[in-house]
Amino acid sequence: MTTNLKRIALIGPMPPYRGGITRFTVSLAEKLVEAGHDVLVISFKSQYPKLLYPGKNEKDFSQPTSKANTLFIFSPLKKMDWKTTFDHIQAYQPDFIIYQWWTTFWAPATAWLLRKIKQTGIKTKVLVHNAFPHESTWLDKKLASWALKDAQTFVTMTEAQADRLRSAVHHQVEIQTAPHPIYSQFPASGLSKPEVRRKLRLPMDVPIALFFGFVRPYKGLGILLEAMATLNRNGSNLHLVVAGEFWDDQDRYEKQIVDLGIKEIVTIRADYIPDSEAGLYFEAADLFVAPYTGGTQSGSIKVAMSYQLPLVITDAITDPLILTYPFGYCVAKSGDPQVLTKKIAEILLNRFDAEMNDRAFLQDSWQSLLDVIIQL
Repeated sequence: MTTNLKRIALIGPMPPYRGGITRFTVSLAEKLVEAGHDVLVISFKSQYPKLLYPGKNEKDFSQPTSKANTLFIFSPLKKMDWKTTFDHIQAYQPDFIIYQWWTTFWAPATAWLLRKIKQTGIKTKVLVHNAFPHESTWLDKKLASWALKDAQTFVTMTEAQADRLRSAVHHQVEIQTAPHPIYSQFPASGLSKPEVRRKLRLPMDVPIALFFGFVRPYKGLGILLEAMATLNRNGSNLHLVVAGEFWDDQDRYEKQIVDLGIKEIVTIRADYIPDSEAGLYFEAADLFVAPYTGGTQSGSIKVAMSYQLPLVITDAITDPLILTYPFGYCVAKSGDPQVLTKKIAEILLNRFDAEMNDRAFLQDSWQSLLDVIIQL
């Protein structure tokens, strides 16, 4: 349990910025506040230039605002804002800083800010979502090494990410690992599953598999579509719902669906799903599929776990918390549509009954991370 109360500066995106890291930052800030810590969140004035952002819009104003004290002052491309951020950190005088790292796009700002903070003697704990971007090059490793050279303590959420971090950070560091917590801040609809499906205009009388989140190459949607075609030929009545904005060539996937002859059993909702609607898709689903070929963890999987959905994942996901998940999971070989087909069929054939206090499960997963961060 966390005991000593701290003043903590947390750097990361907050609403109206959208996406999994924003959801994580909101949850982490609120859990720290609930534990009694004094928390200042430093969020972004701007994130990506439009030219480099693959989505339609990086903000979602339908999200509820957080209770955490938040300043929107950090801009990765504006050195003046780096100094403003540093000045606010100095004025706040935190016991330590949690700096979230997931993209080498922040490398110049990160290198400057971590160096300046180190000179003050304030400890920075770098919380690593991804040591390098999912679709990374040799340059990303170089940038990560440069950006993080003045950090001494790191928290990762899988051992695989810890290993990647060690390959880039060559100075003496301390790395602790705690699993990515389970969270869901999507509002409950209060509707029955048939009512939810009717509201979303989804099939009523068949099992539904959900693929949720930004569609990116490493997430393996094409492999899942191949598996759906095989299941369909074998007589399965499974229906696939793909809900999320495409950060990849949508036309290619649409063509694959037509070529495989599975247009009638695949529903695509190709826009960003706001938080006000996202929970409905999890309520409508019977299982969650994450056929990733890269990445080691996923916020969407953790949301699916909070809805107690059976999971079909791949061995690319190395999250240890899944091993204790009692509502059913199968692990397929990454990149293999035949094995993925078998694992989906296995989940459909089995019913999982778990006697577990899901609220305690949710809280325990956050407590583990908080303990590691506070004690590091």
